[in-house]
Amino acid sequence: MGTKLRLGRIGYINVLPIYYALDQALVPNGAEVIWGTPAELNALMGAGRLDVSGISSLEYGRHFHDYLLLSDLSISSQGDVGSVLFFSRLPFHRLSGRAVRLSHSSATSAALVKILLAEIYGARPLYYSGPVAPQLADGCSGLLAIGDEALRLRATGVYPYYLDLGRAWYELTGLPFVFGVWAVRRSCFAQHRAQVDYLHQTLLMAKNWGLRSLMEISQRAADLIGLDHQELFDYFHLLNYDLGSRQQQGLQAFYHYLYKVGELAEIPELRFI
Repeated sequence: MGTKLRLGRIGYINVLPIYYALDQALVPNGAEVIWGTPAELNALMGAGRLDVSGISSLEYGRHFHDYLLLSDLSISSQGDVGSVLFFSRLPFHRLSGRAVRLSHSSATSAALVKILLAEIYGARPLYYSGPVAPQLADGCSGLLAIGDEALRLRATGVYPYYLDLGRAWYELTGLPFVFGVWAVRRSCFAQHRAQVDYLHQTLLMAKNWGLRSLMEISQRAADLIGLDHQELFDYFHLLNYDLGSRQQQGLQAFYHYLYKVGELAEIPELRFI
């Protein structure tokens, strides 16, 4: 296939339904796979060190002039997402002026929790970024965790209050929330269209295989993070990996909120390969 594209691979179990078949060589893959957190992959894409990757919705919104979306690929939910959770020592409406730690692994989730706490609970905490730890430091009242960290933390039952951001967004808007999308750098697509199209079809093949094999994937995920495979099977059923019209509406609604609060300089257009 000529040029070997550099493919970003999120290092959380939530993408196993897309990547497991690639990991196991069950579908052909001619790409060089590079692992990272969402924030790391965003940075690598922005620096031109990846060609195609799952990136955060916020990364696409901030730099949409540089990217094109791959159709039918996302990480989204319509209601509970299960692994993007805000934990609190206090009822959410009492968090104004209180210190809250945001995981530095996902800019999208950090922006979303600010919208939700303000719009639903009228709360405006003092936000700062930092690593996720099982116990909050003294003086800190809340914690945003994502991915495997969130799944493990919820299982501990340490915090009296937690907010599932996918559920809260659905209650606010009636729309799905898109946490991540798959995109290609426009410059790469212009030079290597055939290779990008081939990789896109490979990812769709892998996704279709994964969605037919969720029990096997759930067992693998249980081995990786030490949680019950039936719970993880149920978790995967909360997630949606498509990017249909409803997901696109949810994505645009998110961008309008971000534009309203000054997080985006303009409303992004959704442009596909």
